[in-house]
Amino acid sequence: MTGLDRPYALAALERTALAADAEEKRFRASVAEETTRRETARRRAFRRYAFLKALVDADVAAPDREASHLAQRAAAAAELEWEEIDEARKPVLDALTALADAIHDARTGALPPEEAGAATLQALEAFEGWYEGARGLAFAELFDRYMPETPLVDF
Repeated sequence: MTGLDRPYALAALERTALAADAEEKRFRASVAEETTRRETARRRAFRRYAFLKALVDADVAAPDREASHLAQRAAAAAELEWEEIDEARKPVLDALTALADAIHDARTGALPPEEAGAATLQALEAFEGWYEGARGLAFAELFDRYMPETPLVDF
């Protein structure tokens, strides 16, 4: 059957089927992209929450600002699974000072609760902005840990 003797209806249905196939592929790609975007947003939101919670929990037992700084630095290092603090990691922990102060001030009542909460979130966002500017990637990406596949060996 050549193009000349092919019925018009068959050609029209084929065009319709191919167009539907292309539209479905575009739709599936957009859904996959949106799913990835939302997954990243969810993952980052929970990471930010867990990180800030660890700092807040570390501050609770600190009797003063200096002890709070030390406790929060240790908590941050633990959250990031940093066993050693080298020259690359030290500036990150140093940059947490304003956030540590905001957390400590919120607990000690230096500001009304709503203002303290806003100041803490602002300090977290400032820290994240500093990190992204200094390191070129979102702070939340620090929590992504590549785990190489380990071969399974039967002995």
